[in-house]
Amino acid sequence: MNWPHFILWIAGIYLLYYPAMILYDLKTSGPKSTGSASSELTFSEENTPFSVEHARKETPQKEAAPKPQPAIIGSGGVTLKNLFGLCREEAVLYTKPVSF
Repeated sequence: MNWPHFILWIAGIYLLYYPAMILYDLKTSGPKSTGSASSELTFSEENTPFSVEHARKETPQKEAAPKPQPAIIGSGGVTLKNLFGLCREEAVLYTKPVSF
């Protein structure tokens, strides 16, 4: 089987499959009855909106204490020279094997 023959087979299968699926869908969906069984959701609860006022507490302004810095900070990329320096200092954490 060569490529043109294969492509013709695939195109023929698609030309039969998709119209068959469309006809099947049209046949099974049919007209919808508008009787008592509808797709509309209804709720019997009565909900009335009301406004809520937030009370502000007056607290004295305190100076914010500096947040403690994490032990390791990822600050983005480093140069190749700095990378080898960090490796010598054993500051690089290996989480995956390195492949070259």
